[in-house]
Order: sequence, then C-alpha cells, then structure tokens
Amino acid sequence: MILSSREKVHSLSLKILKLDLLPARIAIVATALICLSTAWLFIKWNFANVVASHIDPERPESILVADWLTQVAPNDPQTHFTAATLYEKTFNADDLSRSLNEYETAAALSPNNFVMWLDLGKARSLSGDAERAEAAYRRASDLAPNYATVRWAYGNLLIRQDRLGEGFALLAKAADSNAGYSDAAAVTALQVFDGDLVQVRQAMGDGDAINASLATALANGARYDEALDAWSRVAADVKRSKFKESGEKLFGQMVAAKKYRYAANIAASLQDDNNNLPLVGQIGNGGFENGVKLRNAPLFEWQIAEGVQPQIGLNETQKYSGAYSLLIVFNSFETAGFRSVAQTVAVEPGAAYRFSVFYKSDVKTSATFRWEVADAVTSAPLASTPSLVPVTDWTPETAVVKVPPGVDGIIVRFVREGCTGPSCPTNGRILFDDFELIKIAE
Repeated sequence: MILSSREKVHSLSLKILKLDLLPARIAIVATALICLSTAWLFIKWNFANVVASHIDPERPESILVADWLTQVAPNDPQTHFTAATLYEKTFNADDLSRSLNEYETAAALSPNNFVMWLDLGKARSLSGDAERAEAAYRRASDLAPNYATVRWAYGNLLIRQDRLGEGFALLAKAADSNAGYSDAAAVTALQVFDGDLVQVRQAMGDGDAINASLATALANGARYDEALDAWSRVAADVKRSKFKESGEKLFGQMVAAKKYRYAANIAASLQDDNNNLPLVGQIGNGGFENGVKLRNAPLFEWQIAEGVQPQIGLNETQKYSGAYSLLIVFNSFETAGFRSVAQTVAVEPGAAYRFSVFYKSDVKTSATFRWEVADAVTSAPLASTPSLVPVTDWTPETAVVKVPPGVDGIIVRFVREGCTGPSCPTNGRILFDDFELIKIAE
C-alpha cells in the first residue's frame, strides 16, 4: 500500500509525539515520587516533633518512646532534647552520659537556639566538664545576651570557679531583669562573702532589687537593723509597686520577731495614703476620721472582732471633735455578747506615755468596762483606765503607761470584766472619741 505525502507526514508526527511522551511521563513519575518522599519525611518529622513535645515524663514508657522518636526523626533537635531531659531525670550514671550525648546532638542540630546551649551547659557542668560548660553558656549568652536565665546559669558557673567578680556581675544583671532571681542572688552573695555586706554590695551593687532581697534575707537571719537599712535604700516609689511583695514579706518577718517599730516603718513605706500612716508613739486614726474596717484590718489599725453583739460602727451625730465617734450598742443577755476593739501601737522601749480617751455612756450592766494597755509581746497588762461609768457628757479617762525595756509594741484594748456565768445582761450605748498617746518624762 502506497501512502500519500500527507499520510506520511501524519504518521511521522505520531511517532515523534509518542517519543516525546515517554520522558515526560518519567519526569512526572519522578516528581511524584520526590513529592511523596518529601511529604513522608515532613509528616514523619512533624509527628516525631509533636510527640516529643508532649511526652509525659511520669509515664514509665516515656524513655522508650523518646528512643524510638530519635530513630524516626534523627535530624530533629526536639526529639534529642526530649530524650536528654528524660535520661537526665533518672540520675543513673549511664543515663547521665546518654543525656549529655543527646544534649550535644540537639545543640548541634539547632546551633542558633539558646535553650539548647543553655541546657547543654548545665549537662556539661553536671558531668564535671566546667571548661566546655562555660563554652556552651558563652554561646547561649551570645544568642540571648539579655535573658536572665542565661545570666543566672552562667554567673553561677563562674562563681563555682571562684571567678566572683564576673559571676556576681551576671547574677546582679539577672536579678535586675527578673525579680524572681533577686532573693536567691542575695542569699548566695551572703553565703559566699560570709555575711559581709560591704563585699556583697561591692559584688552585686546597691540597686533596688538587691536591697529589697537583702532586706528579707537579713531579717531571716535575725539581722533586723541591717534589714531595715537595706529596705531604706530602696526607692520609695518602687517599694509600693515593683517590690511591694518583698515589703509585705519583710513586714511579716518584723512582726513575727516582735520588732514593731521596724514593722510600722515598713508598713508606712508600703501605703499610698499618707492620712493613716502607722507612726511610732501614736494611736492611728484616734478620732475615727478615716473610718474603720470591720474585718481584715491591718495590724496598726483598729481591730474589731467579728460578731453580732454588740453592734459597732461610726456615729456622726454625737462626737467629741471631728466628724465621727465610735459607737458600741449593747443589747444582750449572754456573756458571749462582747466584741473586742483593739489597736497595736509601735512605741519606744523604756519610754513613758500618757494614754487618754473621751467617752460617754448610758450602759446598764453588772459588768465593768475599761481601756487597757498591754505588752504586745507577752499580752501582759501594763496600765488601764478606771472603770467606765455612765456619764451624759463627754468625759476623759487617762492612764500612764511605762513600756518595759526591750519592748517596742503595745496593745490598746477595750476590755470587760465581771461576767463569770453564761449570762451577763448588758444594755445601752457607749461612745468613744479622740484616743491619744503622748510621750511624757519619766
């Protein structure tokens, strides 16, 4: 059969097309295989990464899982990092060696991640390789120069190498940027320098953070004078904000040690309101112009016991001076119908004071009422007013208080006597105003 010219051309075109399709198909198949392989590797890597990030270290099989993940994704730093942390926690000598190797691998696979180098430094230090630990910390510091965690770890390593100047400089920077490190830095410095505050401040500086932490550390060591001095070096504005928690802790330490003058000084430094600051030798809010709190009142304010009887509150219709007086209304037949009113006052040890109060009363009862001043340390009575009798006009009552040497706190309290049985009928009203404490010559 003889083909025409047109048919010959068409046949030749088909052969060329078939030849061209073969390499195209090969290329398509190869590309698909590459994509599938890449996708599989990506899925496998991400699977291993996610699982490694969520392993529960408390599970007994966690180490086996971590081992398997390092094989599934050997180039993923997270799997090696997870394995390292798990092996580290067993504290087995062989496991610690394996942990160090895994940290080394994780850092090598993620050379720009400061966390990897930071933990590698800790692992090297734990293994006794201080020189290579410092190299790891230095690398972490290069990657994250302003991170407190890096400064803290690096500084502690240098201190253990007896490079105190460099080490404490880093600890001071860590404390400045993260208050969570301040207390530990102060304690470390006091231990290293054997309590010498001059050397501590030379090493750590004299900044607010270190002084706030030194104050609590010194108080914890019963060095109360130095603790108060350290607190006095903290700037006034940050005492009430950034270091308020430290101040509250220091206040509690001083109260527990019965250092009431120091406690009053610290409490005053933490208050924003200057109208009711606790002052040494003065009853706070003696005229009740700043109100009273019926619960959770601070130590140096009026403390009113909770209860139903008697009713206690401010009165603005009858007062000796100012806008308010304190009104106590009795209407009870039971002995339990009594609520104490008291205030702790910081005073000078060995000093003498005159306590005074104005009152008026129409209370009918077989019991007796009076104001008593007691030693805040032992609660033993030091002085008291005469019994309060019914009076229609404002009447002053006084008592002279001699503070024992070594005692710097007293308690001014409203007391009742004469109710011995279950019943103690009491009815009527009593008002108090203008409490005052004045230092007098002995």
